[in-house]
Amino acid sequence: MSNRAKAAGNESDAVTTAVWKVVDENELAIVDVNDYVGTYKDNWFGKVEIALKDGKLWFTSQRSPKLNGQMYFYKATTFAIKWEYTDMNADAFATFSLDEEGRGIAIKMKGISPNIDFSFDFQDLDLKRVE
Repeated sequence: MSNRAKAAGNESDAVTTAVWKVVDENELAIVDVNDYVGTYKDNWFGKVEIALKDGKLWFTSQRSPKLNGQMYFYKATTFAIKWEYTDMNADAFATFSLDEEGRGIAIKMKGISPNIDFSFDFQDLDLKRVE
C-alpha cells in the first residue's frame, strides 16, 4: 500500500488506496504543471489559487482555509489533492479543461472516495480561470 494512503489513514477505503497507488506509480510522469497555474473562480465558492510551492502544484482556497493541499498528477488532466488539514477525510480529484494551447481554463472536482461526507459538494463546483 502506498505511503500516502497509509499516512492519510485511508487503509479501509479501497477506492482511495487504489487512486494513491496510481499516483505513486505516475510520480515520474512528465507534466508541465505551469499549464495549470492560475486563479480560478466559482460563483458560490469564490477564488482558488493553483500555484507552485517548492516546485509542486498546490490548491489554495481563499474562502475555505482548510481546503489547501498539494496536487499530485493522477491521469490525463486529473490531479489528486491531499489536503493539509488531515482531520478531513476528503481527498479530491481536480480535473482540468484545457484550451487549444494546453493551458488550464476550468476545473471540475469530485471526492475520490465513494464514502466521502455528503457535505463536501466538490462536484457542484464550476471553477473557471480568471485573468
